[in-house]
Order: sequence, then C-alpha cells, then structure tokens
Amino acid sequence: MPWWAEALHWLGATVYVAGMTLGVVAAFLGLPGNVLIVLCGLIYSAAHGWDRPSIWLVLGLLPVAVFAELVDNILSMMGVRRYGGSSRTMWWAVAGGLVGAFLFGWLSGVTGVLGLVGGVAGFLVGVILPPLAGGLVGGYLGGYWYERRQGHSPEEARRAGWGALVGRLAGGLVKGGLAVVILLVLLVYSF
Repeated sequence: MPWWAEALHWLGATVYVAGMTLGVVAAFLGLPGNVLIVLCGLIYSAAHGWDRPSIWLVLGLLPVAVFAELVDNILSMMGVRRYGGSSRTMWWAVAGGLVGAFLFGWLSGVTGVLGLVGGVAGFLVGVILPPLAGGLVGGYLGGYWYERRQGHSPEEARRAGWGALVGRLAGGLVKGGLAVVILLVLLVYSF
C-alpha cells in the first residue's frame, strides 16, 4: 500500500472515531448522538466494502439508537409527571432546555480556551459544561415558566421544573450509556 493510501486510511479512522466520540458527547447533552454514531458506522462500513463493521451489525444497532432516544424522552416525561407537571410542561421543559443549551453554548469557545490551562481535559470540560448546564437550567425554567403561566403556585411550578431537570438527567445518563455501548461495539468490529 502506498504511503498516501496508508495516510488516508489513518485519517479516515481518526475522523470516524472523532465523529463517534462527538456522538457520545451529544447523547449525554440530550441530542441525538446515538443516531450520529450509527451514521458514522454506516459510512465507515461503506468505505470498507460493507465488511468492517458489517452492514448487518450497523443496521442491528439502529433500533438500539432509536430505543435510546425514546427512553430519553420517556424518562423526561416521567420526571415531569412524577413531580406534578403536565405533558405540556414537558414540552416547554424540552424547549427551554434547547434554548438554554444554545444560549450557554456560545460560552463554550471562551470556557474551552480558558480550560486549556488544565490541558485537554480542561478544554473538554470547558466546551461541554456550558451547553449542558444551559440545557438543564433552561429545562427547569421552561417547566417552571409554563406551570406559573397556567396559574399554579410557585411551589407547584418549582416541583414541575425539578421533575423536568431530574427526568432530563436520567434520560441523558441512560442515552449516554447506550451511546458508549454502541461506540464500543462498533470499535471492536471496525478495527
């Protein structure tokens, strides 16, 4: 194999692993990272003649990725319901979480650069922490705001907001855990 083909192979493998790692981070943040991981596996499989990883393995992991997304949303709804919120409260909590993640996400550039003082780990924490915190705070505020708008007491609204926060955390942990499993399975059968 010529040197440039070997270099392209390693470049492709690096992009593949980086894309899947990004998918794991996205899953923990409440975004559809599991689908991104499976898509990376599909592209890598296509580039290797549908052999590494097997197309059947990748297609078999697709329902797991969809299941992870469903579990995330179900746990979020259960958290809101358990603490007294309605299904509309859950949707407002999701919308608030997205807005919060977007607004705080702008800080990632600054906190990422500041995190470089702590090395690569500091950089990653600096990039990941703001949108994660923004999503959690935004979800709480979205649930709280909707419940107050419906005429509920501040205590009831706080409980519903807390339920949105707890449900989102539980859903993100389960979805992130499944993302790690999907990533590891693809890595084992890719290399």
